Amino acid sequence: MIRFDRVSAGTLRAVSFEIASGTSAKILSSSADQMSELFAVCSGVRRPDTGHVYMVDNDIYALPPDARIPFFRRIGMVPENGGLISNLKTWENLILPAWYHGTRPPADMESEVLALFREAGCNEEQVQNLMRKRPDELTKYEKRLVAVIRSILMDPDILIYDSLLTGLDREAAGRLLKLVQDFHHKKPGRVSVYLCPEDTAAARIHTDQTVTLKN
Repeated sequence: MIRFDRVSAGTLRAVSFEIASGTSAKILSSSADQMSELFAVCSGVRRPDTGHVYMVDNDIYALPPDARIPFFRRIGMVPENGGLISNLKTWENLILPAWYHGTRPPADMESEVLALFREAGCNEEQVQNLMRKRPDELTKYEKRLVAVIRSILMDPDILIYDSLLTGLDREAAGRLLKLVQDFHHKKPGRVSVYLCPEDTAAARIHTDQTVTLKN
């Protein structure tokens, strides 16, 4: 499902690994620069200096321009900072990708959004308050939770999380981790990849496979 073939990009040096369909994997590094480069390469915005990146049997940097957008609809990316649009409220940030790509109208997503927030421990009043906020009014946990739910709504085949639990208290981290792990198992063959600094938060993420990058 994912294969890196001697990929070099910035601080990444000849990185090779393979993650099979249906697998959860943790990629560890003590270098924040490596994590940033890896996330950028996986999201299609940082072409490797050398090597190839394959996802779902496609060399993602060899795709023609008209195939890139449809392909990346299948890939969910959750940045450490949430990656939310600063001038949009939470609800708009949540529904924009699915609405833009024409996969689902906003009205069809309301009940699912509420159910996902409930799974994460939020009651209806808390959700309503959250929907009215802009990103700069959200906590670190709320930004990541919104980014996770935004990706879930697209029902991706691959989900890549950047430092998902880093800096969160134990209770918040536990809720977020349960949400993403439950989602992983809802679709046969789905791949979940956690890009993690080598910290105590990473140790809480139990996966089928662990890859450690060399500095």
